[in-house]
Amino acid sequence: MSGLAVVTGASRGIGRAVAEQLARDGYDLAVGYFARADAAQEVVATAEGHGVRAVAYQVDVRSPESCQLLVAGARAALGPVRAVVSNATGFGAEHPGLGTSLGVALGVYQEMFTARVGALLSLVDAAGADLDDGGRIVAVTSTGTHRHVPGYAPIAASMAAVESVVRYLAAELGPRGITANTAVGGVVDTDALAEITSDPERLKEAVRRATPLGRVGRAGDLAAVVGFLCSASAGWVTGQSLIADGGNALR
Repeated sequence: MSGLAVVTGASRGIGRAVAEQLARDGYDLAVGYFARADAAQEVVATAEGHGVRAVAYQVDVRSPESCQLLVAGARAALGPVRAVVSNATGFGAEHPGLGTSLGVALGVYQEMFTARVGALLSLVDAAGADLDDGGRIVAVTSTGTHRHVPGYAPIAASMAAVESVVRYLAAELGPRGITANTAVGGVVDTDALAEITSDPERLKEAVRRATPLGRVGRAGDLAAVVGFLCSASAGWVTGQSLIADGGNALR
């Protein structure tokens, strides 16, 4: 596959691994980032090292207007958008230790919903007809959508909504030749773990023991799934939630 891929949350962790995977696969890149401009430029440089074009844009996925500006800027710089990867969480240090589901203010749920569902819809809407005849839409979620993870309710609820919206997009955009899928990760070893638990190492050890393949996920594991879903090989796959968790959900 080739053309322009827009990836949000692409300056670190899973999003960075996804951006670098798509660059290796031949996509030009719009690297969406929120606060790590230097890291985003590193991703741009890595992508260019793979022989593709890349630009970095600051984006706040909690703002539909910001998402639309990201796509418009990327299109003006690099041409039609052929893939949209909605990965950024809209969650950060301003929400440390979310606590119990009932202990979280309704506004936090609303903010997470806007950052996830709102961003996905805004990005796809802005891409518009660019995606026709072979375009790819991929949202990144986690297995927290169907199991209890302490302190994770607002994120899990917003991700579950994304998975539902993706199925609707697949049905509605399929006649235009567009696929829409979700890449669902288990626990992945990135610095974002510190934002949902006070003891990341304890969490990783528990996950390792409960995972048939015997380790915690790596960003590249999920990036490979996204790469597949954005490839020509996935042209007959749509409306699916593809889980990559080393078999952890089996136990």
